[in-house]
Amino acid sequence: MPDDPILEIQDLSVAVGGLPYVRNLSLCVERGRFHGLLGPNGAGKTTLLRVLYRAIAPQSGEVRLNGRPQSDFSPAQWARHVGALVQGGGLLSGLTPEDIVEIGLTLRERPSAKRKEAVQDALSLVGLQDKARQDAESLSGGELQRCYFAQLLACDPEVYVLDEPTNHLDLHYQLRLLDEVRRRGRSAIVSFHDLGMAARYCDTVHLIQEGQLVAEGPPQAVLTPEVLHQHYRVDGRLDGHSLKLEGPVLDGTDPLRVFR
Repeated sequence: MPDDPILEIQDLSVAVGGLPYVRNLSLCVERGRFHGLLGPNGAGKTTLLRVLYRAIAPQSGEVRLNGRPQSDFSPAQWARHVGALVQGGGLLSGLTPEDIVEIGLTLRERPSAKRKEAVQDALSLVGLQDKARQDAESLSGGELQRCYFAQLLACDPEVYVLDEPTNHLDLHYQLRLLDEVRRRGRSAIVSFHDLGMAARYCDTVHLIQEGQLVAEGPPQAVLTPEVLHQHYRVDGRLDGHSLKLEGPVLDGTDPLRVFR
């Protein structure tokens, strides 16, 4: 266990519609470190993150922030410390990117001038300063993702909870925005489908399969050819920040071939 965890998840179990999506899962997020949640679709990554930003409650187990149980915090208090970028957004009718970012700052006690400065700085970081007062419904999917990212950057929580943050983003903004989170030195727990991006940014990755933690450690140690074969059903290997693939593993395929 890390000496100085900011976020501790202990024996967490979550059922959705009566089905177990997370089962007796424990992990720690170290202060100032980048942690990745990996696993195939349906592994339980998004369900776990939903518990962290309090969209759902677990059936058992506990989440602790700085040693204090999640239940000790009101939703507003928790949101000041743990901020989330989630898949999909809310209602946008009549809102501008400026409005969306400012809504995220309602929980922050800042003078009006400082709030406006934070909004403009965040929109500039995501490249939307020229569309700050445009109807948000007219933005593309990638622009909307950047808008919600700006909202989170303006709030700058202690812990960033990012659910597939690179969805809809072109490569420039994938790198630019994750670089910004890392530059700030905050703690982050992030779900990734792109294993190359996980290897680039994560200090530690946690591999989840059927709601259970099956491996954790540095990306290069976890994402071995054997793990890719067993859990992702691909014949490949991680080479630096790149995933080298031979192809899918099909039913009835011979055992794993080792790359040379």
